[in-house]
Amino acid sequence: MNTDAAVMQEYEVRRQAMLQAMQVDVWLPRQSLVHAAPAREYVLDWQTVDEVAIQPTARSVQPRSEPTAAHVAPAVAPSPTRSEARVSVRDKLALTALKSKVNPAAQHSASRTAEVVPTAPQSTPAAQVAAEPIPRFALQMLRADNCLLLVDLPTGEAFQSRDPDYQLLKDMLRAAGLSDQPRFLRQGTPLVWPILRTGNLMRSQNAAAARACVRDLLSVEQHSEPTACIWLVGQQAVRFGSDQEDTPLYSVQSFAEGVQLWSLPSLETVLEQPLLKRDIWRSMCAHQALWQVHNDG
Repeated sequence: MNTDAAVMQEYEVRRQAMLQAMQVDVWLPRQSLVHAAPAREYVLDWQTVDEVAIQPTARSVQPRSEPTAAHVAPAVAPSPTRSEARVSVRDKLALTALKSKVNPAAQHSASRTAEVVPTAPQSTPAAQVAAEPIPRFALQMLRADNCLLLVDLPTGEAFQSRDPDYQLLKDMLRAAGLSDQPRFLRQGTPLVWPILRTGNLMRSQNAAAARACVRDLLSVEQHSEPTACIWLVGQQAVRFGSDQEDTPLYSVQSFAEGVQLWSLPSLETVLEQPLLKRDIWRSMCAHQALWQVHNDG
């Protein structure tokens, strides 16, 4: 029996050494739990070399020393002298109760310190996440004659035929001399970002990745059919459809050879501010030749 206890204690020494090398805190049972299996004797009687010593005349417990190399190999540690004795887990139960009565303020301070220390390393990842936020948006892609349309979806839901914003879009297409029955691309499925919700690559879906994805999709669609102009309708469409972070409204930018980008306010903003229709009409008259030349030809 003594041989088995010695073997188990040696195994426990190695286990704790490996856990401490991995910076994992080692926890030992302090009391019996309800309906739990009884703790093993060699664990309750476990003695660590760097534990505090009991002074015969002291009423309080001295602070614990920092872990040393002797904590990994307690077999080579010096034996306690006559004036001190190593504290086992069983004895620490009585010492903890005594300490709470003698100096409760010190115990409260120590517990607050123990709560603060583990949370300190977590501040760095949180700062990195805040510095590189993941954009969130939903865009509907449509085609009207030789124009592509990339439109914001504030609610994330695809356009319905009776939606006021979709009716406004049809009115704008009629004013531009285009078909007021646009075709829904991607089988009507909106482009939702972020694409990945879990996994190691989730945090890589930053603004640059979103812009590259949106522009790649536009490039594929403009190569599939003749395209003269791409309407970017809404803040998110303008931001991720163009190659610049801040693109002014009603401006025209080059997307590819013979293809231009036209930036417009969101449909919801126009519904809330009807006077914007006047600015859209003026810009449309100035740039309408972009798609009318191709239609006439």
